[in-house]
Amino acid sequence: MTEVKESKTRKTKPEATYSKQEIMAAVAGFGVSPDMMAGALRRVDKDTLTRAEVERAIQDFKKRQV
Repeated sequence: MTEVKESKTRKTKPEATYSKQEIMAAVAGFGVSPDMMAGALRRVDKDTLTRAEVERAIQDFKKRQV
């Protein structure tokens, strides 16, 4: 008798992407000022971003030397 193990593969949902205009409209959800968000998004070349990419852009912007 052979045992058959079913391997369940998880289907991961692709992360939702948002345009820069949508991100600016929901800036309060990221806990930063509109000015900071505008600066962070200005440095990103893409037009649509995931939430993780936006948060990474904000962190990079905060660490940037002036």
